[in-house]
Amino acid sequence: MMNVKPVLALPEGFQFVGFEKRNDVLTVTLVSTQGSPCCPLCGSIAKRVHSCYTRQVADLPCGGQSLQLLIQVRKYFCEESACPRKIFAERLTPFIEPFAG
Repeated sequence: MMNVKPVLALPEGFQFVGFEKRNDVLTVTLVSTQGSPCCPLCGSIAKRVHSCYTRQVADLPCGGQSLQLLIQVRKYFCEESACPRKIFAERLTPFIEPFAG
């Protein structure tokens, strides 16, 4: 039997929502479904969601057209009282490095 890979092979922790082609830009929308993120400063596991935002990442051209990823990412409260970071965004590594744009 032949091994067939999906067209969009996403790493675990991401869900495909949809795509749109406008002009020469293909926009792919994803949602992060990762569980139990850790505070990047103190390492404690976060349980409470603060809010969500959409992160926009430009990628290399694909099939002669520009590719843009829109990823809905959650922000969490760090509940470790000694930690100076009170709110942090979940990390998408190794799929996307922090501050990549």
